Amino acid sequence: MEFDYNTSLMVRDALPESIERAGKRKIRIYKYARVTRDTYEDVRRVSKEIWGGQRSLFSPKPQADETEENIDVSLILHLGMVALGWKPDQFRFETVARRDGYELPGDDGQHVDSKQLKELGLPKSLATSFNIEAAWQKVKAKFPDHPIHLSDDAGLYFCEFRLYSSLAEPLLTESHRKKSGRTVFQHLPQGHTIEAIALARDITVEFITSLADDHLLEEENHDL
Repeated sequence: MEFDYNTSLMVRDALPESIERAGKRKIRIYKYARVTRDTYEDVRRVSKEIWGGQRSLFSPKPQADETEENIDVSLILHLGMVALGWKPDQFRFETVARRDGYELPGDDGQHVDSKQLKELGLPKSLATSFNIEAAWQKVKAKFPDHPIHLSDDAGLYFCEFRLYSSLAEPLLTESHRKKSGRTVFQHLPQGHTIEAIALARDITVEFITSLADDHLLEEENHDL
């Protein structure tokens, strides 16, 4: 199904640069800024570049007096828009991603090379280490009138492979090993009015805030 818009990009751009929390660490939000391609090869590139943390690849753009060349990424949140026959008004917090079974090709005609991933020693599935159910409960409690769901089926297309790829990268790269499991994926509704994007932004901020309180990040001794 083709769309002439993508709510994930609209919500990404609507997110604040930081989230201030009384008595807690500030959350800084950096947004991967490169225009991506709908190919599985490019998905792998995105995962490598985000975990690599090169500051120039992210917005907001570095200020003239900013000396930070690399970001210490605490977690990755990928955003995608629901499609594939799912109800168009739902939010979905994904929990797991699969290595095999991707039948649809990318824009370059190429499929996921599952054989190569297997040869690299990667498992059939990878799950986030965050307690997504706890985060979901917090978000649902604040937004009880909206369809917000836990999901173990991210669609076996680009969204699911993004989650798998970014969960896999710390397993493949020694310098990122301590970041294993620190990737999550949130599907967003198709609604793209000003009001719909504002709601999606607020739900996403609540989700991020809930993830920041997860025990997985307790050892981080800096702003997130």
